[in-house]
Amino acid sequence: MANRSRWEDVKAGRGGPSASTRAVVEQDLALGQLIHDLRVQAGLSQRELAERMGTTQSVISRLEEGGGARNRIDTLARVASGLNRHLVLSFPAELPSRLHDAVQVA
Repeated sequence: MANRSRWEDVKAGRGGPSASTRAVVEQDLALGQLIHDLRVQAGLSQRELAERMGTTQSVISRLEEGGGARNRIDTLARVASGLNRHLVLSFPAELPSRLHDAVQVA
């Protein structure tokens, strides 16, 4: 029990992630959820999407879990292609209030 107590003290002393770190994680999770939802909507398993992308099921799993590392545009383009979708990047002067089938990151 003493070790657990010390570990809890260490964790408590570290503090939580910053607001900007939390925002990045939330965006990654939202993108992962979107990929998952679109894959399921397309009636594909992770393995089937992976085959269409020329990758492995574990890569799809990682993407759907939020990536862990920032998702690269070329990877997202391959996901879109595998789902028979289009990837659209935009730098509008003003953001629309709601983006359909999208994750707003800015």
